[in-house]
Amino acid sequence: MSEQPVAALQIHGALHDWYAVLHVSGEFGRDARLGSCLRDAMTALPIPDPPYLVLDLAGVASWDSWTIGAILSSVKRAMTGGGALVVAAAPADLLAHCRQTRLDRPLRFCETVESAVEQLRSGA
Repeated sequence: MSEQPVAALQIHGALHDWYAVLHVSGEFGRDARLGSCLRDAMTALPIPDPPYLVLDLAGVASWDSWTIGAILSSVKRAMTGGGALVVAAAPADLLAHCRQTRLDRPLRFCETVESAVEQLRSGA
């Protein structure tokens, strides 16, 4: 049985009128630098002030505890700037873990990027 190759982490941003979307794909874990990678991606975008962000995890192949730390750090960064961050399309096992550990309270999750944008717009 051969092992599947690990998909390299990729983060790219898309700036919209009043918000930005960070699309994450590949292996989102096993690296203490994940928070730095997300921060660098956020910094590279001319994000509106206050920062309203959607973190799109639809392309994530795997995750670990470093992933959760990176997401929490990004949420804190957005909130400190007076904005908000919503996680979209999280893998089912990540979402279940966050619900089980009650991290779904400080984090906001939506099934799609579009519903995350609507949540940001409504301020819910």
